[in-house]
Amino acid sequence: MKNHLERFFGRSENGTITDLLQRQAEIGAACAETLRKSAGNALPDIVAFEREGDMTEQRIHEILDSAFILRFDKSDVANLASTLDNTLDGMRHIATHIDTYKPYLTHLRPEAGELFETIETMSAAVLQLTKLLKERRLELARVKEYTRLLSKSEAGADAILHKAEKALVSDKKITADPLAFIAHDNLFRMLEDVTDTANHCGTLILSIARKEA
Repeated sequence: MKNHLERFFGRSENGTITDLLQRQAEIGAACAETLRKSAGNALPDIVAFEREGDMTEQRIHEILDSAFILRFDKSDVANLASTLDNTLDGMRHIATHIDTYKPYLTHLRPEAGELFETIETMSAAVLQLTKLLKERRLELARVKEYTRLLSKSEAGADAILHKAEKALVSDKKITADPLAFIAHDNLFRMLEDVTDTANHCGTLILSIARKEA
């Protein structure tokens, strides 16, 4: 039946779509690793990752605009591709922020390092989830396993942000300089925002898996 449909409507792009979604996640995982290892001080590399992610997302939307036979709902794929891209956008914003406020962010607080690590861990989990999309049928139990990990990591990031904010307002050296306070405070919030976005990627893939269950 599938071959008959493809002869009539054209070749299915399911494999290409899942390859591209996985590629987006691979770029995100590599970017997150670079972000952590450089402590955000690798703006040119991170911009390059973000641009490659943009091109990958654009290719996905081109396929969605022209494809007829797709395994997954077009709106689900579009939302996931957009959210994967948003994680890269968020990491670029972090690197840009650090580059802009570099004189005030020479020494990052330890909580920033914890959030860098959380982003890397969550990006790796998102990558594993996109790999599951390539299977003949999504295994709901395995998807739930990764989404639970993402949810737990995101909750941990919330706790780190709270700890960081309390420590920040107690740091007299930083609070004495408004620009230094803004630099650190905004950095913490931007880091936590990326964890929210990564968690949303998991939520979207879980929704896709439930539709197939």
